[in-house]
Amino acid sequence: MEHETTRYKVEVPLLGSLILTHSLEGKVPGLKDYPKDQRAPSPVVFFSFRIMVALGMLMAVLGVYSLWLRWRGRLCSDVLLQRFALLMAPAGFIAMLCGWVTTEVGRQPYTVYGLLRTAESASPVAAGSIASTLVVFVIVYFIVFASGISILLRGFAQEPHAGEAGPDAHAPQRAASMQAAVSGTAATGITGKES
Repeated sequence: MEHETTRYKVEVPLLGSLILTHSLEGKVPGLKDYPKDQRAPSPVVFFSFRIMVALGMLMAVLGVYSLWLRWRGRLCSDVLLQRFALLMAPAGFIAMLCGWVTTEVGRQPYTVYGLLRTAESASPVAAGSIASTLVVFVIVYFIVFASGISILLRGFAQEPHAGEAGPDAHAPQRAASMQAAVSGTAATGITGKES
């Protein structure tokens, strides 16, 4: 911010003007075109945007890799895909948060650009009140989340009870697809003639 330089930048010629002005000749103003008191904190926006884009690219790679494995007939057996998908589970949420940070920090010091500054739109609520409300929300959500996980884990840990019966062998089988219905009827011993 002090030296007004960007390190580690990745530039794609003309892409910014195409996205923002819908023209290859459009001019996109840089930070130096604005007074210093109207600039957002660049490092936060710089890194949050790049994390968001990197996670988006990794999610696309995961999708393409899974399509390739499906084409090869190894979708359900590939250990690398399973580990990759497990690691990428929170990626969408983290990318969404980074996008939110990019948007909200990037518009600073304005709430509505050129009309309303953030300092003018802040509510006159004490910081202690906001902090205590946030703490209560976090505690309640942790209790609800922990209770839900606990109930799920207890359900998963139980073995089938004695006397539980499977599906009625002569009842029609419902499935989301014809393949699943055929598989289900084959597993229960029903043939097309009997049903």
